Amino acid sequence: MTLDNRSMHLLSILQQSPTALSMKQLVEQMNVSQRSIYYDMERINDWLEGKSLQPIQNKRGKGFYLESETKETLNQPATQKRWTYHFSSEERRLLISTVLLLQPENTSMNHWMELTGVSRGTVAKDVKAIKQDLNEAGLYLHYKKNVGYRLDGSEETKRRYLSDIFTTVLAQSESENIRNEIQKIVWNQQQESQADEMNRETVKRLLYQTEEDIGMTFTDAMMEVLSLQVVILLRRIKENQLVSVNQEEKAVLHETAAYQGAVHLSQRLQEHFDVQIPEEETYFLTMALLGSKVHHDEFPERMEEELKGLRQVIQRMIRDFQTYACVVFDQTKELENNLMAHLKPTYYRLKYGVNLSNEWSNQIQEKYSEIYRLTERTIYHLEYYVGKKIPEEEIAYIAIHFGGWLTREKKQVETQYKAVIVCENGIGTSNMVKTQLENMIIGLEITDTLSIREFHQFTEPVDVIFSTNYIKPKDTPVIHVPVIMKNQDKEHVLEQMNELFTNTTSELTKQEQLMSIIDQHATVHNRAGLKEELSQFFEQKTSSVKEPDQPMLTELLVKENLLAKDRVSNWEEAIRIAAAPLLEQQSIEKSYVEAMIDTVHELGPYIVIAPRIAIPHARPEAGVNRLSMSLLRLKEPVWFSEKEKHKAQLVFVLAAIDNQTHLKALSQLTEILSNEENITKLIEMETNEEVMELIQSQTVHQN
Repeated sequence: MTLDNRSMHLLSILQQSPTALSMKQLVEQMNVSQRSIYYDMERINDWLEGKSLQPIQNKRGKGFYLESETKETLNQPATQKRWTYHFSSEERRLLISTVLLLQPENTSMNHWMELTGVSRGTVAKDVKAIKQDLNEAGLYLHYKKNVGYRLDGSEETKRRYLSDIFTTVLAQSESENIRNEIQKIVWNQQQESQADEMNRETVKRLLYQTEEDIGMTFTDAMMEVLSLQVVILLRRIKENQLVSVNQEEKAVLHETAAYQGAVHLSQRLQEHFDVQIPEEETYFLTMALLGSKVHHDEFPERMEEELKGLRQVIQRMIRDFQTYACVVFDQTKELENNLMAHLKPTYYRLKYGVNLSNEWSNQIQEKYSEIYRLTERTIYHLEYYVGKKIPEEEIAYIAIHFGGWLTREKKQVETQYKAVIVCENGIGTSNMVKTQLENMIIGLEITDTLSIREFHQFTEPVDVIFSTNYIKPKDTPVIHVPVIMKNQDKEHVLEQMNELFTNTTSELTKQEQLMSIIDQHATVHNRAGLKEELSQFFEQKTSSVKEPDQPMLTELLVKENLLAKDRVSNWEEAIRIAAAPLLEQQSIEKSYVEAMIDTVHELGPYIVIAPRIAIPHARPEAGVNRLSMSLLRLKEPVWFSEKEKHKAQLVFVLAAIDNQTHLKALSQLTEILSNEENITKLIEMETNEEVMELIQSQTVHQN
């Protein structure tokens, strides 16, 4: 019997989960109905029975899980190879595209039907879609009767298209089967041999040496992509299918530190694989190295010099993000360095047309929509520097960095647990996971973030390991976490932490003490029942995790907080008058008003975020009691400097309690003010009622 893609995904989730999962959690992760989950479980249980394995277990009050013995058997390579798998439509297209690019002798319908396990009609539909995708990339698929399909296009375009396929496959968490099949095609083998495995390990070992040469540590996923790219390079050279790099590009690449790494890599490949690598291919390797995502970097000064303009771009992006978000980051130099490490390869990916697959892009845009939109507003600096439009996938990764800094909270709490994070997806992703965990678990200190390779060599003692990938626990307990944690994910993590570290003896003592108190003041008619309920009560230590409330604009900018004047004498008076309603309501202290004024004196008129609009603000600790906002409307503009662009007629005072809670309201306000007509109306309106009507109607329209 066979398992389809969805059933395989469900089996994979159960196999990798260290604890039982509730039906609610499975529905959330699979994004299907309960009925579909039960149907898939029946199929999986039949399949497991056919392999003489225990079926899925269901423990009342806990959820569904697989026995340890079943997990171990499923994890064995020999068992994995016997799994019969149905490829999805996207996976079939990736497979057929790989064959077209690498095995032109196998470009017949019959071969593709055998490869994908679907009918001729289904393959024909897939090929039609593939042809369109190839055309958009600059590759052209032709068919001639009795000859078959032929793919035309430059070797560079074919290689880049293959790299996109590898990146897509390796970015998907449940892609083991399609990954194995594509690796077979890359190695041109029907069955993987011991020699292939040795060659693959040799390629990786040589790439590890290249990391040392150029001061980079590539992400685990990127190392897999690079190793496949090198294998393709060796194979295509032997087939005399060579790339061409123009002289202008060569001159630029030759000056990079990565070029020297590529030269050394080429020399080592020549020695190990007895192949002559042309100069053009070394330059192509340079492009691949420059565009690779890194987990850590220690770039030499020369590479810093290559992209000195990029650091200035990052500084402008951080400055604008703080302005638009009305926040002041701590340790901006650390954020700047993290963004620099991420954006160096991003710059080269964009420059050389290398696409990045980001499986969390949609989740980031949905869950952190305000942060994503704020990042979008700063991205024009990078677009101007690169000379190209930045794709959504790249913006989402940059938003992860900003989001990680926004959600960092200052906590003076004694460390109770030390932990490390294992994550194969680079600096920004690791930091996002880190901030979510440290903000969620009191007393948790993340001492390091590791790639899977680094984890296997890690020997420092820690209390717990958090991993975004499945790793087998050894001496230290492992808690598996998604990169973007929903409420139920956070609750699941807290439950596991409680199971690992709660002192059950202490809880039992509390239960006995409570029973003793009840005995003194009441008659207990059902002692066993009361004990059971108290036991359940103490087990429920994990309170429901809630996202911090983010009020709407209409909840903050209320009628009582609106003021209007013809003119003021100067910008300091404008801030004092605008802040008066919040001071009267005790939402802020006098110290906050002074802090706003001092900040403008210190940093300049950065609070004028657009023509005619100023948003004075300061740090929450300067004297904010509750989240609030007020507005002063002026008939005549007030000047925050001598420059024309620094005059304002709408002065919004924002009193934020942290870096996040105000973002929804601020995003709604920004949307309203992005329309010049709305700005003019707000200035010219005669009554506060009119102002509130406009704000309410525009806010409703946004939702």
